[in-house]
Amino acid sequence: MKFNNNEELSKYFKTAIEKESSLEIETLRSEIEGMKSEARQKFKKELEEEMLDILSSRARDIYKQYQEELSVKQRTLDLLVMEKRMHLIDELFDTLEENIKEFRKTPESVKWFKKKLSKYDLKSFDTIELNPLDKDIAPSHLKVKLNPNIRAGFILYNENLNRLVVETVSSNLEEARKYFYENAKWFSE
Repeated sequence: MKFNNNEELSKYFKTAIEKESSLEIETLRSEIEGMKSEARQKFKKELEEEMLDILSSRARDIYKQYQEELSVKQRTLDLLVMEKRMHLIDELFDTLEENIKEFRKTPESVKWFKKKLSKYDLKSFDTIELNPLDKDIAPSHLKVKLNPNIRAGFILYNENLNRLVVETVSSNLEEARKYFYENAKWFSE
């Protein structure tokens, strides 16, 4: 190459510059492609994370809604079960009362009355309250007070009304009902 020939020198510089610039351009293109690829990966990762956050949030909302619906349904079921149990208990005690009415018509009723009465020292009492149907079996030394609300049994009083014995079916049924409610554990399950 002749350095004094301007044309050749110009050609040489042009070739050298093109060679050098094409290397520079290729390096820049390679860097740009790398940056694009990295940006795509970063963008894709952010989208995936955002999608997971959205899905997690939606899953929590659905679970919360499910739990609320389940809670309402469970409470409704509990109330229905409680209502059914109350109905069964009432039915049981109604049947028991009917059986007591039938029992009063039998000779065993008088035996039961006398057996209950024999548990007490009747000298400590001066009045007996009982159903009008039982007035004939009342001890003769006691004053008789008739009460049609007493289904079976009696109430004993002394003259000062400070000693009292209640042996009525109604009181015993009420105690049985209370005992059943308190101890059956039907209402705590």
